[in-house]
Amino acid sequence: MSAERGFLQTFSSRRFRPGIRGKILLCFAILLAFFLVLTLIMQSETMKLSKEYSLNLSNYLLAHRFRLDLTAFHEQADRYLREPGSVDIDSVYKGIGALTTQYAKLIPLQDISIPVMFEVRATGYGLDAYLPLVSKAVGLRAGGSADYYQIFVKATRIQGFIDIYLNRLLSGLMKSGEDTYQALSSRSEILNRTILIFMILASILALIVIVFVTEAITSPLRRLAKEAEKLARGDLDAGIVEAHTRDEIETLTRSFASMAKSIKEMVEGLKEKAELERLLHEEELALVSMGKSLREAQFLNLQEQMKPHFLFNALNTIARSAMFENAARTESLAMGLAALLRATIKETGPLSSLDDEVLLARSYLEFQHARFGSRLRWNIDVPATLKSAKIPRLLIQPLVENAVRHAIEPKIDGGTVRIRVRTRRGYLLLWVVDDGIGMSKERLREVRKTIETAVAQRSYSGPENQPPATPVPAPVPTDRESAEARPEGSEDRLLVGTGIGLANLATRLGILYAEQARFIIQSREGRGTFLRLKIPFEVVEE
Repeated sequence: MSAERGFLQTFSSRRFRPGIRGKILLCFAILLAFFLVLTLIMQSETMKLSKEYSLNLSNYLLAHRFRLDLTAFHEQADRYLREPGSVDIDSVYKGIGALTTQYAKLIPLQDISIPVMFEVRATGYGLDAYLPLVSKAVGLRAGGSADYYQIFVKATRIQGFIDIYLNRLLSGLMKSGEDTYQALSSRSEILNRTILIFMILASILALIVIVFVTEAITSPLRRLAKEAEKLARGDLDAGIVEAHTRDEIETLTRSFASMAKSIKEMVEGLKEKAELERLLHEEELALVSMGKSLREAQFLNLQEQMKPHFLFNALNTIARSAMFENAARTESLAMGLAALLRATIKETGPLSSLDDEVLLARSYLEFQHARFGSRLRWNIDVPATLKSAKIPRLLIQPLVENAVRHAIEPKIDGGTVRIRVRTRRGYLLLWVVDDGIGMSKERLREVRKTIETAVAQRSYSGPENQPPATPVPAPVPTDRESAEARPEGSEDRLLVGTGIGLANLATRLGILYAEQARFIIQSREGRGTFLRLKIPFEVVEE
């Protein structure tokens, strides 16, 4: 099957490649066909002119013969009436039939022109009156009646009118033929001039085509010669000659380009091999240095991990002491703080399960409840089917912390924080709503602008602006760095807080999901704040 396909492709390519010889022959064939067509057109017009002339002459002769036959018939009838024995009566009646037949041949002449039509019809009306009178006169003469003479006199008068009609018919035919001949002659002259002009233009076009064909053949050869000279001088970029001529020249340029490419690849391969050997030697030296640096980094990392673990163990000790002393509130605070600390030092990568994040937010609310009491209320609405969803670590707790610190705390009566999670069309939707003090329109505009800037600056900018398949943790600004970058007492501390902060959270969403993440915040002063997050829905793999 593949052999057949290859044969068909080869046959097809050869079939549609006329070559240089074929192109030249094709050009001459087109020019020859053009001149042949012009000759045929000229011959056709000449034949048409001759045919029209013959037709007009035939019509004129037909009318003239009818006139002569009518005159001869009238003389024959007159001789019979004068001397009945000199003419056979049957020949007279045959003459009547012959004139009727001849007039039938004149009827198509009505289509030539309106005057001719009038004369043909007038002749017909005259014959309708003339022939019956002649027939009647001959019959009376043959019967011996003396009334035949008066009838024949009337017929003779009508025959005179018919002769006048025929004379005008001949004049009309002559004039119509002359007009037709002049029109045909004028058209023939115009056609001859047009053909002459076309022949001149065709000759000029033939010269242009010949020059174009020769240039199309020689131009690639000249460029190929120049590229060959460059390659001979050591220019490895030489050899590229575009020639889409579908003939031997295109084959020659492609073969030369392939040869030049092979030479260049061979030389570059030798250079790359030498460069690779040099890089391998440098890499061996770098690996020795990196091994030493890695061991130092591992040591420093283990040393830094001791600090949070020490604090976590200290909190456990405090909680255990409080339990022995029956200090339930102190024990609850210590255990809540330990849970928060455990979540911050837990090594789970950039993503965590929704269940863990909700538990962390609940622990934070319970920890703050010890401080605010009945002033702080919350409601968490998370379906059990979504608890295994993947979301960024420390996503919900910072939002809850901002709601508690900046919306509920300043309000004398306190308020409620509501957390709700749903899925829609492959996305996870998270709402954090409070009924705290809210924000002014100007402050809300500043917050939105800061969040949009944070997302845009940290969005992934890889190929085709798509986020990476697996989220990779990236360095983010710390709260202290973000706070120190702002003047003291600025309202921008709302975006930082003592926890992660909205700016930090927006930055991380931009790193992980780029344009797939949506961060919407709405607020009305004295009514509360509405915050919605939209991120791609993923499930934690067991």
